[in-house]
Amino acid sequence: MDSIYENSSFILSTIASDEKPSQCNEREREVTSPKWIKVLLIVLGFSLVFALGGLCSLNNQHIMISKQLSAQEINGTSEETVSLMSCNHSVDGWIACRGKLYLFSSDKLNWSSSRDVCVSKGADLVTITNQTEQDFLVSKIKETHWTGLNDLETEGHWVWVNNQTLTETGVQFWFSEGQREPDNWKNQDPSGENCASLGDENGNFQSWFDASCKKQKKFICEKKY
Repeated sequence: MDSIYENSSFILSTIASDEKPSQCNEREREVTSPKWIKVLLIVLGFSLVFALGGLCSLNNQHIMISKQLSAQEINGTSEETVSLMSCNHSVDGWIACRGKLYLFSSDKLNWSSSRDVCVSKGADLVTITNQTEQDFLVSKIKETHWTGLNDLETEGHWVWVNNQTLTETGVQFWFSEGQREPDNWKNQDPSGENCASLGDENGNFQSWFDASCKKQKKFICEKKY
């Protein structure tokens, strides 16, 4: 009997010892899993904090750049406005502006005669080389005026009286709404429209129009100051 009890005790202790490691492993897993979850949550939390910090930094940089660009635009506009406002100084009937003198005629002549008058005064018909000059001239007229732009030598090849092409000056302000200019309309003049004016009879003073060189218009002379 004693030997039977001993064997039984040995078997039970063996079974108990076999069960303990499994129970320990399960407990370790129960303890370990929450730790890993906490670590992951902490890492994710820090990542979100850094990401938000980066977004805030980018947003601040964007705001600063926007303010700088706005300030530059305002300064540029202010400089142009001041420049145009200072273009009212009269010199013997000529208006001084940015190193040039301009004469706005009161008489109406054809393009060729208009140029002759300008040349007789040591000048020539105006050459428009930039947006600021265009804006200045537009601000001074209330009806169409001849400019120095023409394609008299070669149809479609527009040049200024100083032989500069539109490609060389880099600007052109042809009328582009509805019937686009230049259109070389020949209904009134069979030779076409080979001279350019600032504005037309309909009051579109901010654009250029080709017209018959025989038309009578006011004109703008220009010379260096």
